[in-house]
Amino acid sequence: MKEKILNFSVDTDVNSIECDLYCAHLILASADDGKLTVEYPDCKNVNAGFGDGTLIINQQRRKFFAHKKQEIKVRVPEHTVPALKISGRHLAVEISDGIYGELAVTTDDGDVYLSGGSFGEAEITGGDVSVYLSGVTVKGNLIIKIDRGNVLAENTFATRCECRAARGNIGQVNLNCKDSSFDTQKGNITANLSGSASDFNTDLFTNEGTVNRESEKPDGAEGSFHAYTKKGNIVLDFEKDGQKENA
Repeated sequence: MKEKILNFSVDTDVNSIECDLYCAHLILASADDGKLTVEYPDCKNVNAGFGDGTLIINQQRRKFFAHKKQEIKVRVPEHTVPALKISGRHLAVEISDGIYGELAVTTDDGDVYLSGGSFGEAEITGGDVSVYLSGVTVKGNLIIKIDRGNVLAENTFATRCECRAARGNIGQVNLNCKDSSFDTQKGNITANLSGSASDFNTDLFTNEGTVNRESEKPDGAEGSFHAYTKKGNIVLDFEKDGQKENA
C-alpha cells in the first residue's frame, strides 16, 4: 500500500527552518512556484508547524522502529533566505541549489550532501558521517567535524575551511579558499587548491605516512593551508600549477 503524503505550506516569510529528526531522508530544494512547502508521510510520528518566522519539522522515533528512512521534502522559494538547523540520528540530508543563511547539521550517523547551494556559514558535526559537497558557495566559515567517515568537496568556495575527522579520508578538488585546515588521526588527505603554490603558506605533517611536497612559506603569499594526519598520506597540488604543466 502506497504511503499517504501530507502537504504543509507557509504563505509568509520564513526566517529559519529547524528539523529534529530520527531516521529520515531530508531533501531541501528550490521551489518552482515561489511557495514554501513541506511534503511528509501521514504518520503520527512526523509533524510540521510554523510560528514566529520559524518552520519546525519534528520526527519522533517510530514505536515499531523500521530501518527505512521516512522521506521529508522541503521546497524553499528563492526570495526566502532561511537559516537551517538540522539535528537527529540516522539521517540522510540533501540540500541542492537555493540561497540560505547559516547552516548547522548535527547527526549521530548518516550522510550529508550539499550541491550547488549558497550559504552564509556552514557547520556539519557528528559521529559516523559521510560528507559530500559539490559546487557549493560558503560566504563565511565552512566547518566539518566528525568522528568517522569520509569528506569530499568538489568545486567549492569558502572564505575559511576547517575539516577534522578522527578516522576517515579528506578530499578537496578545486577548493577556492584562502585559509584552510585539515586534520585526521587516521586517514589520507588529498587537496587540489585553486591558485598557485606561490599563493599559499603551507604546513604539512604526518607521523606515519608520506607527503608529496615540503612545507613552504613563499614571499607575499596571502593564503594558508594546513594538513596533519597521525597515520596516513598527504597529497597537495594546485590548479594553476597543473594548468601550466599541461600547457
